[in-house]
Amino acid sequence: MFMRRVSIIKPQNPFRCRSTGFSRLFADSVKARITPVKHNMNLNRLSLNTLLDANHTKALDDKLMGHKILPCSTITVSEAFDLKELFRNLNSRKFQCSLIVPDEMIHVKYERNPEATGTNDSQFHDILFLHTGTVVAWGLTEKQVESSILPLAESSIVTKYEPESEDMDYIEIEPQTSDRNSGSYMAGDVMVISGSHYNDRLLDKIAFAYGLARSTRTAVIESSLERHIQMTKKTTENLSTGIKLGVDAKEVLKSTGRLLLLRGKLNLYSELIETPDLYWSEPHLEKIYKDISKTLDVNPRISILNRKLDYATEESKSLLATLNEEKSVRLEWIIIYLIMIEVCFEIFHFYERYVDYKTKSTSTEHV
Repeated sequence: MFMRRVSIIKPQNPFRCRSTGFSRLFADSVKARITPVKHNMNLNRLSLNTLLDANHTKALDDKLMGHKILPCSTITVSEAFDLKELFRNLNSRKFQCSLIVPDEMIHVKYERNPEATGTNDSQFHDILFLHTGTVVAWGLTEKQVESSILPLAESSIVTKYEPESEDMDYIEIEPQTSDRNSGSYMAGDVMVISGSHYNDRLLDKIAFAYGLARSTRTAVIESSLERHIQMTKKTTENLSTGIKLGVDAKEVLKSTGRLLLLRGKLNLYSELIETPDLYWSEPHLEKIYKDISKTLDVNPRISILNRKLDYATEESKSLLATLNEEKSVRLEWIIIYLIMIEVCFEIFHFYERYVDYKTKSTSTEHV
């Protein structure tokens, strides 16, 4: 099931760029360039005026109205990608790909026009494979990603998820019309990619991609929590009406474990609640990341998720306490029954002794 809303498992060796700028690292790391396979993936670039509604139009600057709009599709399909395996697979298929940041992301230039023979960057779609099991495809629709991009990573998936997606629009301002002093930014719900050089625009796309992946990763947890709530709803209704719960302590403990795992994925094992270390030394990229996160309401959603997890955890504790109380009552009744049985035995023994005594007394009188 694909949903509009729903981030990131921190690698064991997280890349940090406090001393070295991310831009310089990117320039040093983009070395592998392989001739890409041609794909029939012509994309109709629609006019911004025909696609945006009145609210979008008001949010855009006049200088953007003449530009075209393209889709940006983000899909989270797994807990993580094995990037080394994925990189080998892409190279074996002759894709032009590069490992942007070690253990973090792979960038693929996916050919846009099957008849193109040049190497101009505008002839390619930028595809980003994040280590968090997320694919961000610039210029491709969700259906195109499902049919052409996701199969490339099938063998590299670690712990498959029910896919969650996020679809947004973006404008990429060509170098000749781009203002050197203006970077990429959000114009309403539209991402504006601006930069005089391809590498600058790619860095901005990566920052947007991390924010988009944060949303889809959050959606994965939202969906998992919603399924958990639906699973426990019947039990809670039984508890409210006094009907037998129909679950045992083992199932409740498993439920509590699932909640703890979800809370860990949200707050402990990922960078969902904080800015990735990549952008600590890049204020412009950090602003892009925060702006897209704000547009997608990621922080409020995380806050709501934590409150729901608090309630669900309290619910599990209440169910476990109820089951423990039932168990205690059952043990108390067992003890009562055992005492009653012991009393019955003692009464029987007393009766036997009484009969023996009466028998001996009668025998003595006759003598």
